[in-house]
Amino acid sequence: MTGMTNGENMCFGCSTKNPIGLKLNFERDGEVCRAHFTAGPEHQGWHGVVHGGLVATMLDEVMAQWLWQHEIATMTAEMTVRYSKAVPVGERLIIESGLVSGRGRLVQMAAEVILPDGSVAAKAKAKFLKVKPEKDLGGAD
Repeated sequence: MTGMTNGENMCFGCSTKNPIGLKLNFERDGEVCRAHFTAGPEHQGWHGVVHGGLVATMLDEVMAQWLWQHEIATMTAEMTVRYSKAVPVGERLIIESGLVSGRGRLVQMAAEVILPDGSVAAKAKAKFLKVKPEKDLGGAD
């Protein structure tokens, strides 16, 4: 399966075995999927600010994890991110997601990065396409 090396999960977002990954740990709180993350200097773009691509990665990952927790196999089809504040390095962030809607093979999700003061630094909306893991992800037929 894609992302596996010798049977190990090497996901950049959540694997504890990926030496350069974010190692996000997710919890389910009702219909919300949540993770906490404190970025280090290796995660910055501008000095003291988390790289925008990594912010997008965290948002994508928390939405995908919501789907995984609900046993819905998907791949990200489209994602829009709106950045409203700088995401600081060294502060504990909250990343949350929830379901917006689902019809047929398409599932719509939303996510936010929340700063310690409770303000929202970035929001994402995404469409995920349901897949059959063995076939659509390059596995055995």
